[in-house]
Amino acid sequence: ATLLYTIKFEAILMSLETLPVQDPKFPALLKGETKEEYKIKYGMYINPVKDRAKYMHIQGKDQIRIWVDGVFDLFHFGHIRYILQAKNMFPNTYIIAGVSGGEDVSKLKGMAVMTEEERCESVRQCRYVDEVICPAPWVVTKEFLAEHNIDFVAQNDAPYPMGDIPDIYRPIKDAGMFLPVMRTEEVSTSDFITRIILEYDKYLQRNLDRGYTRQDLGITYIKEKRLNVARRVENVQKTINGLMSGFMEYFYQPISSRISEMVSPVPSPSHSPYYSSDEEEEKEEEEDKPATKRRKSG
Repeated sequence: ATLLYTIKFEAILMSLETLPVQDPKFPALLKGETKEEYKIKYGMYINPVKDRAKYMHIQGKDQIRIWVDGVFDLFHFGHIRYILQAKNMFPNTYIIAGVSGGEDVSKLKGMAVMTEEERCESVRQCRYVDEVICPAPWVVTKEFLAEHNIDFVAQNDAPYPMGDIPDIYRPIKDAGMFLPVMRTEEVSTSDFITRIILEYDKYLQRNLDRGYTRQDLGITYIKEKRLNVARRVENVQKTINGLMSGFMEYFYQPISSRISEMVSPVPSPSHSPYYSSDEEEEKEEEEDKPATKRRKSG
């Protein structure tokens, strides 16, 4: 399996410029993306199982069924890279994605931005996913895996505690049915929510400009008027800055050029006794240099 994936991944890299159709188990190409950029970005996520023989329960199986699960709120590329890793664990992989139900999310993790149906539909559209179960159990048991004929659970290797349980995936790990995957550290749903909170007023104004009412946004009449005043002040400031920039460009630069010409020394006319060209000055410098003796060759 490792050799097969190495050959396929290198083939993708070799044909980046001319590849007409992207292999569905690998990320799509960006226009203008180089081989080096592609390999750095996704090479670490193409990490197939190297020792299949140690997993006795999958011997003789052609297709391997892998379970991935999560809340998948504001479904983003971090989620997709997680599923991508699971998809490329074996040459023939069937991915079953479990999307946590709304009640469990509210009780165990906090309020989600998207509804259960929206999160489920987002995951369903991912091309690395073959099947979706929603709502999915928060804690996956060996009985659940057997019921759905699941061979492995793919998740981040860090312990996931819940109440008195130090790691809800410990029984699956002990059973040899756990496959660790990498977490994409640079992105998370919480980061997106924090970004919106930090720019709360700007996003309020954005939606007001797009036709949402203050009632839709849950803000008071006074808050709406304050936002409108702030926007007008910002627009006036932009207008002033534009006028000042134009003034500096069309008036200040010519004036500064003229002042520079006025204070610069005017060269003497050519007929003046004080006039000397650059060539004459260089000639005088050469004549002033001390003579050096030449050595006779030979």
